[in-house]
Amino acid sequence: YSSYSASIMTEDEEDWEDYVKGGYHPVKIGDVFSDGRYTVVRKLGWGHFSTV
Repeated sequence: YSSYSASIMTEDEEDWEDYVKGGYHPVKIGDVFSDGRYTVVRKLGWGHFSTV
């Protein structure tokens, strides 16, 4: 899997202030969810209306 550096942020990415309860959930490439059923392999989009 590719790695993503959280220390590098461009203007196209979300604001760190949005990563709060009720906001975005911080996810890294390689994170695994639901007992291994889902693995994060890449980010599909950037911005407030396309973050998935």
